[in-house]
Amino acid sequence: MKRLSITAMLMCVVLLSSCGQGQNLQQGESSDTQSGSLQTSEQARFSFEGTVFHYGNHDYDVSTRNQSINSILSAVPVGQKIVIKCHVGPKNGVYCIFDTESESFDEDIIGNNLIWHSDDIATSVYSFWSEVHTYDGGIVKTYDLAEDAFIYDLKFSDDCTKLDVTIVHDDGTDETDTITLLNE
Repeated sequence: MKRLSITAMLMCVVLLSSCGQGQNLQQGESSDTQSGSLQTSEQARFSFEGTVFHYGNHDYDVSTRNQSINSILSAVPVGQKIVIKCHVGPKNGVYCIFDTESESFDEDIIGNNLIWHSDDIATSVYSFWSEVHTYDGGIVKTYDLAEDAFIYDLKFSDDCTKLDVTIVHDDGTDETDTITLLNE
């Protein structure tokens, strides 16, 4: 009986120590820690700190790509690319797209709310001021927004054929516009 209670105590310790260890990741979110190090074995090849992105044995200071970048917020793998979300200010950000095959950067994206589906960066859309753009910079839709309004969020429908655009106003009200996406 004493052996059973010791085993039960050990199981409780193991269970309690594992509480809070799992993270619920959603599309476009990273599992970065405060220092920017990513923890999974696939992601162990890269990390970041401040404005420096580390990949393999190389370091890349993303502030040399855009002088407005003052920190890296996250780094998320998307297929053969890594999306490095950088902070520049309150209105827009910069997404540096790193190609893991060539170990070089693609063109940067200036905007907010970058999302994608099917682990394919080419499916991504993002907002820039009053516009919604595709990955290659094409305009999906332009909104006639009041000065106090901004595009707050983008979200694909379950089958990725539509895009919900949430617009927020300074008075706290919001509206959602649904856009039907073209199949390419």
